[in-house]
Amino acid sequence: MAQRRTLAVLAAVIAAFGLALVAIRGFVPQPNPVKATSVLRAQAAAKAMLAWYYLPDRGLLTSYAPSGTSQFARIWGYSWALKALEDVAALPGGRRFMPVVRRLADDLDRYWDTEAGLPAYAPTVDPGPAAVKYYDDNAWVGLDLVEAFDLTADERYLREAEAVFRYEETGWDNRLGGIYWNDDRDTRNTVSNAPVAELAARLYLATGRSTYLAWAKKIYHWQVRTLVDPRTGQVWGNIDGTGAISHSDWTYNQGTVIGAAVLLYRITHQASYLRQARKTAGFVLRKLVRADGAIEPPAEFGGVLVDNLLLLYDETGDPAIARVISSSAASAWTDARNGNGLVANDWQGPPPKTAGHPLLTQSGAVRLLAVDAAIKTHAPAPWAGYGRLPGP
Repeated sequence: MAQRRTLAVLAAVIAAFGLALVAIRGFVPQPNPVKATSVLRAQAAAKAMLAWYYLPDRGLLTSYAPSGTSQFARIWGYSWALKALEDVAALPGGRRFMPVVRRLADDLDRYWDTEAGLPAYAPTVDPGPAAVKYYDDNAWVGLDLVEAFDLTADERYLREAEAVFRYEETGWDNRLGGIYWNDDRDTRNTVSNAPVAELAARLYLATGRSTYLAWAKKIYHWQVRTLVDPRTGQVWGNIDGTGAISHSDWTYNQGTVIGAAVLLYRITHQASYLRQARKTAGFVLRKLVRADGAIEPPAEFGGVLVDNLLLLYDETGDPAIARVISSSAASAWTDARNGNGLVANDWQGPPPKTAGHPLLTQSGAVRLLAVDAAIKTHAPAPWAGYGRLPGP
């Protein structure tokens, strides 16, 4: 009975939300229903994420559905959910999501730690003095904060992103190159380098400070020399202290190298950056997309990939990218979504159970659907650094 009441309320909220969009300047019902549907699908997935994971009385998120029955999300999941909502907010009619985007961006402070080592974001809420911090976690948060600045013009978010980057600089190995994964300084990972290169590039676009561009180039070039296959464009996972390389092919690692390359191309107009982005995207399309056109799981990694593929699509208009994203989105919506609006880890389906469904998984689906909508409505890539939303 309680679940049926929850479903009824959620359905009513989503229906009312969709009708209200017609009155918002900037969202005009599209003569092509595919375009309108893609936006409303992204919004519906975001509303489901908020319904099942958001705790508005605390301004935080939980790691697993239903909300209120599990621990607060770790910073990784929190930041990726925030990014998903920022993606939806950047779509036509998306300003309705801005209050919750602001609230979640403001409440990142709950993860800020000044007790253990250098000031930075810790993995958990209200961390203690023994907290180990991760350079990749902080990179994701930094990118969220730059995006929040682009969406709001609130320079407080930009200052916080710059504080994150000061922490990232301390992770660089001056002898070997590369940024370590965490404070233990064991492995240097793609996930702690390529997203930081993106952050540096975004900070350069926001501030014009040449030091950020120098860092973006330095990190990117170390990444490509060390953890990218020069023949295929595949991005590898990490390198340890002995020089051993993990040759994993996680989708999000491919995505962040693509994104960093496109941003540097956009800044410098040097063709080599765009060639690298195309090469790695070619590897993704050949090796990490299934026969039916859906991107391989896990969904949360796929969400990072498609955000960055959108950057490349904005530069090249490559129809192969649009097809893969459209196929993945159609499959996720039709075959992998349950009655509560939650989407499975595998975008081919089947739909997941609601109880225990991870926030990270849902955030990946929201990002996918938002990117699909951005392509279909010709909205600029949320990570593009193009500027701020138009007025309401």
